[in-house]
Amino acid sequence: MAKKVIVAVHGIGEPTEYATLKQTLAQICQYHNVPAAVPLGNFHAAGKALVLSPPRYPQEMGDLAFAEVYWAGVPRKLVKQMYSLEDIDPWVKTISERVRLRRPAGEEALTDADQRMIERVLGEMLTSIDVLERLCFIADKMGIFSFDLKKVLVDYIDDIQVVAEFKDQGLEIGKLFSQRLEAVHQEYPGAEIHLITHSEGTVVAMLGLLSALCSPPGQATWIDSVRGFMTFGSPIDKHLALWPELFDAYTTPCRTLARPIEWQNYYDYGDPVGFKLDDARKRFTTGAWAAIFNFPAENDHGFARYPLPGKAHTDYWQDSEVFGHFIRKVVYAEQVPPKPDAARYEKAPGSKSVARIVSWVVPYALMAALLFCAVFVLYKGLHGHLDPEQPDSIARVFCIVASLSGFLAGLTVMARIPRMTRKLFWHVTGIVFFLLCLAGSAAGIRACGMDVDFGNLLGLAALLGIVVFLTGKLSPEWGIRVLLAVGTAITGGCLFLLLQGPATRHHGDLWPVFLAAAVFLYLWWLVVLLFDLVFVWHRYIRYAARTY
Repeated sequence: MAKKVIVAVHGIGEPTEYATLKQTLAQICQYHNVPAAVPLGNFHAAGKALVLSPPRYPQEMGDLAFAEVYWAGVPRKLVKQMYSLEDIDPWVKTISERVRLRRPAGEEALTDADQRMIERVLGEMLTSIDVLERLCFIADKMGIFSFDLKKVLVDYIDDIQVVAEFKDQGLEIGKLFSQRLEAVHQEYPGAEIHLITHSEGTVVAMLGLLSALCSPPGQATWIDSVRGFMTFGSPIDKHLALWPELFDAYTTPCRTLARPIEWQNYYDYGDPVGFKLDDARKRFTTGAWAAIFNFPAENDHGFARYPLPGKAHTDYWQDSEVFGHFIRKVVYAEQVPPKPDAARYEKAPGSKSVARIVSWVVPYALMAALLFCAVFVLYKGLHGHLDPEQPDSIARVFCIVASLSGFLAGLTVMARIPRMTRKLFWHVTGIVFFLLCLAGSAAGIRACGMDVDFGNLLGLAALLGIVVFLTGKLSPEWGIRVLLAVGTAITGGCLFLLLQGPATRHHGDLWPVFLAAAVFLYLWWLVVLLFDLVFVWHRYIRYAARTY
């Protein structure tokens, strides 16, 4: 007879039934140093819950049963019906209005400027996600990595709509959760129940737990057996802020528990869905709820373990240290299993230096490489037209292109930061960064043996900054078009001056110049979108800044 039942609750997307449970079982088996040689069909044949018995598995694993709450069928019906779910663009744009209307008490109200800032940021993030989807497609074809970022976010948004805004379907999901837990409890009435939940599944499980705790005596008897609650990649706090009506009915529990539910939350800083659960802790671990959940601040584990932003939302499933910590501290809290290295999981999973460095360095290195390519293409186009019979040395070309790329980088940062935040510190930082880039560019050009009047260049750059700033204030819908147009004129003019030679020389074809300019514009456009997304990612997601 199983003593503990592990119940997995899947997150967003289109998971196959029992696929989430299979991943959970794989982590349990890895903890016990045994292979997870269980095909998916075995879960279907197991009935209510799957038990792995000796001699193929260790004795202590015979005390475990495995079950799953599979709720993906409910939102999948709406998706197939079409026209039921709101399109992603208009739905996401309503978030800014929700933030404004539902600003937590005690916090400064959003101003009209804040509101416009949020709308701009969200709109440009949507465009950036489209671009990243294309880059991920290219990376997949090149064999570098495979990840569909847009699908993750679209699936997440679709599932949120069903859980949070479609009342009938939300109730159906809650009923599925309760019925599954009741069936598990009836099958193993004396066993502990430990919930392992991911992404939107954490919200489904939380609402199911609260509903059971607030139900009349004699109903939802399974709640008394719940001992552990693992959440990772959880958006519970965001639901509390944007959809408080989901939790309005759960003000006071209608029953007490013999032991509080041990709650452990895990989130990576690069996960766009999962966050620290401060608001949930304040609401459901104090007052009447104090004896229901054991969720102190030290149980909320944030880290930088996964190098790729976005993909971090699914990387938890391959992290044995995250699962090992929950298994050791919660599932086996009162016993030490015969595992030689079980002590390694006593400490909560921490950040990995490589992942932290990569998550910062790689995005900016990619932007720098794209800028270099953009200027190089434009340089080759102009050089081919102005002086096709006089090839430049590799060193000289690199010097010129790198110098102008640095100038362009400073220009981009200075022009874009005011659109991402109204904080004076960041505005000043952008200006200082531009001036440093301008000085570096001037030094680089002079190192190439060229005498260029950078006083005029500084004046043009200042003019660009003023034009872009005023345009952003007066006509935000113009977006990055002003920056690209004026910036292209300045960069092209600089290259023209650098490449000028005798008037009697032979000129090449002109059409490659227009082609090079188009490629230059496209690559710079990619850089601008990536910078916006990375800046927003680091400031508002990774470090959860609440001031704009």
